Amino acid sequence: MIPKRKPAVPIPASAFGPSSETTVTWLSGAGFLINCHGTCLLIDPVLTKDPEDSSKSECGLPLKVDFPILAEDIPENCTVFYTHADGDHLGPATAKTLAQKKIPMIGTLAVFERLARLGVPPEQIQVLRTEENMELDGIRIESTPADHPWQLKDLKRGGRPYRFGDCCGFIFNTPDGRLYFPGDTRLMEQHFRIQNIDLLALDVSTCEYHLGHTSAVILANQFPSAYLMPFHYGTYDCPEIAAHKGEPEDVYPQITGSEKRGLILAPGEPFVLQ
Repeated sequence: MIPKRKPAVPIPASAFGPSSETTVTWLSGAGFLINCHGTCLLIDPVLTKDPEDSSKSECGLPLKVDFPILAEDIPENCTVFYTHADGDHLGPATAKTLAQKKIPMIGTLAVFERLARLGVPPEQIQVLRTEENMELDGIRIESTPADHPWQLKDLKRGGRPYRFGDCCGFIFNTPDGRLYFPGDTRLMEQHFRIQNIDLLALDVSTCEYHLGHTSAVILANQFPSAYLMPFHYGTYDCPEIAAHKGEPEDVYPQITGSEKRGLILAPGEPFVLQ
């Protein structure tokens, strides 16, 4: 039985203001907000509804939960990081709204191409290739490999499968710890070279081109001290789509120490990294 989830918690303007700590907030779907000592980062935000049907997200999927904030309410003092160009990670309407605010956007070359096709000015987009690093306000950001050729399931619909370098994950090295957002990926040998993670965004979907439950447990146990912040659950009402099917409770019982470090938060509910 799927537990009843808490409703979204509206994100106030103060969540983007000055801070003396690092706060991580799940935005629903695969999206996150980090406020690291006043530096605000968005990962894969999809925060716009279908203009013709408010019960659906801009990516066309029916919503189980409301968004904690809408794209037009995101302030200008943010930077967006995209792990890949799928519509449930790089929401076209959200990206266009954020681009109008002159918010910088960072991702792989495939992300650059997608944003440019949407009309985002190229000078507003920075390419960060897999296994490259960058600095932003004292935060060191590492781009990690990802393996996500989901198009192999349906080449006619999906087109060319994602190749190595089209998708990525991100590690944010903050004063309060290392935060790892792997993006959509199957388990890779390179993941076992990553160490000392303090917070892991954990994909709990059942899709074979994501971690899947077995690999989610393996990856979580690779970082036995990391807090776990699940995603790809509880947002879209489409149980027939494996990428949006799954629950944290499906994997937490097999994860070492999950009773202390496994989080289940409402969209918009902040978590302060200790």
